[in-house]
Amino acid sequence: MRLKRSCQKSLRISSFILIFAGLFMTAASYGDEPTVGQDAGLPSKKNGRFELENGFERYFFYTKYRIGGKTYSRDGVFLYHFPISELKFPLEAFFFYANLNLTVVERLTIHFNVRKNIQNKAGVMKDSDWFPFPGLKTVYSESDVRLNAVITDADLSVRLFTVSFFSMRLGAGFMHQYLYFWCSNTEQVSLLNPARPYIKLPCKTITYEVQYYISTLQITPVFTVLDRLEIMLAIRFSPYLKARDIDDHIIRAKKSTGDSAGTAFMPFLRLRYLFSNRIFITAKLEYLYLQTKGDQTQSYYLPVYEADYIPGWSARTKIKLKSEQLSVSLGAGYSFEF
Repeated sequence: MRLKRSCQKSLRISSFILIFAGLFMTAASYGDEPTVGQDAGLPSKKNGRFELENGFERYFFYTKYRIGGKTYSRDGVFLYHFPISELKFPLEAFFFYANLNLTVVERLTIHFNVRKNIQNKAGVMKDSDWFPFPGLKTVYSESDVRLNAVITDADLSVRLFTVSFFSMRLGAGFMHQYLYFWCSNTEQVSLLNPARPYIKLPCKTITYEVQYYISTLQITPVFTVLDRLEIMLAIRFSPYLKARDIDDHIIRAKKSTGDSAGTAFMPFLRLRYLFSNRIFITAKLEYLYLQTKGDQTQSYYLPVYEADYIPGWSARTKIKLKSEQLSVSLGAGYSFEF
């Protein structure tokens, strides 16, 4: 099994190396091609440009995980329905971003972007349980959420051709998302505990950390109007991504770690207007939809009643992650030609 996973991993790495090599070869093969509409008798254009951009971004929607299905525990193997539990964390926050672009020979572009939230409050986390009865929500709680997030992505793209005001680009890259949530002021309603059907806990109750490692491929049609307005519509997706998450139920002294893999669809629309002094303004609408599935391991780090006062490993079950993210950004920058 380990050998099989190692071979699969090596195959994925080799595939991306070949993709990047292909992009470089494509750029080299097109490097001497004159731009459409450019007269050979005119002075040649500059060979490249370096662009600095920053601005603000608003994120919407959520990331969540579900558990259930076949479960291995201290007491044996159990076939539970799916899901038995779901935790949904909101992504309702403002971000600041910085963006770098380096273009050489008007063909090859290297892009890097980093985003950091500037607002901790992110909305309300919703925790639902359907245990032990499938389809019947037996426990439901809501908590105030704060967020610490850093999102980075980098890619390499090649302009394949240009015809009049239209050009086509092909690219590959990588995105990493680090999202850390902490929840407090939890209000819980339970159908299983008639003695305490409603509970309110003002303290910190849950922390949740998830990291997404996302490989990306994209094809980008670009429309240019009067050499000023650039319209980019990227068709971007991830054929493979990894997710690792850690859920700490502080009140129960229970920590759950998940490891899963999946795919993502992540298109975006970007508008850029370049002024005559090389200053430009941008607007961007970006959407991300991802799904993963894998395993979650649960353990208790204190001798609590729920674990029969025995700390350590408790259970291993199935996990599925899903995230929908919509962001809207406005920014400005400067383009240096060389």
